[in-house]
Amino acid sequence: MIWMTWRQFRTPALATGAVLLVLMGGLALTWAEVTELATQTGYTGCQGEACLAAGDAFLQALQPGWASEFHLAAIAALYLLPALVGIFWGAPLVARELESGTYRMVFSQSVSRNRWLLVKLAVGGGSAALGAGLLSLMLTRWAQPIDGASADRMNPLVFAARGIVPIGYATLAFMVGVTTGLLLRRTLAAMAVTLLVIVGLQIAAPFVVRPWLAQPVVTVSPLDVDGRYGISMSPDTGQMTLHVEPDRRGDWVTSSTAITSTGTEFSGPADMTQCGPTAARHLETCPRWLEKQNLSLQVTYVPGSKFWTLQWREFGVLFALTAVLSLFSLWWIRRRLV
Repeated sequence: MIWMTWRQFRTPALATGAVLLVLMGGLALTWAEVTELATQTGYTGCQGEACLAAGDAFLQALQPGWASEFHLAAIAALYLLPALVGIFWGAPLVARELESGTYRMVFSQSVSRNRWLLVKLAVGGGSAALGAGLLSLMLTRWAQPIDGASADRMNPLVFAARGIVPIGYATLAFMVGVTTGLLLRRTLAAMAVTLLVIVGLQIAAPFVVRPWLAQPVVTVSPLDVDGRYGISMSPDTGQMTLHVEPDRRGDWVTSSTAITSTGTEFSGPADMTQCGPTAARHLETCPRWLEKQNLSLQVTYVPGSKFWTLQWREFGVLFALTAVLSLFSLWWIRRRLV
């Protein structure tokens, strides 16, 4: 059964593996470049405030080289990998046999239905986890200086391409493909539905699932009217919104809102003689007017120190979904497949 399963999906597996090897080879070849640039710019071994300037210099020196290109390519690959695994590994693996009817010949032999499916899940799911794990591990180690200098590994776009989360997405995508193929029994239809499910999951995760898992912290502090912020205003009604980007380096800020003393979001209306394009010297008078409004800044954020906690929580959810789909598929093939 293992040999037959490998024969069935070896072509897409080898094609995907070749792409991953190219990316990992590129990361290996540029590893020395990243390390050398970090040393030359003084980022390696820096301490305290000096690390901010050294980190910026390191990131600027990194931009023109191949290392930056491979970094972006590896992140993109870890986002594309679940879709590729689900579409080309999972969906056809069972749907093709159900569509052609060859599964009946297998079931007529000594191979049980559960064993037939379990072998497919073990070979395909194990290969998906291995490929995603190797690329993610190498990228996480390779990008340590970059993550330290930019302090953005909690960024939703970067977070899903680090640590163990890519393994969870790859294995879940494989199971989504297998389950969809088992239910629809049509290869092309299963591939299309699998793509929609995986893309929907990847879009929903950072906006719905991850904030719920992260249990963000909420802080309220007086608004610094002399700090950096933007203002959007309606010239007709005077309704205004303050756009403040708090200084929380390394944290994932999910929302930042200017609120009034009652706790509601501040929306004006503005005093058009003090703020707005028609006000004389509005750059000076508007901050003073805002200061009199007794505003506060409410920031909801996830501390950077919770990176690995959030990684394990999200991986746990993905693993649980994978297990549920696996058990459902085993039940379906034993009870409902005829």
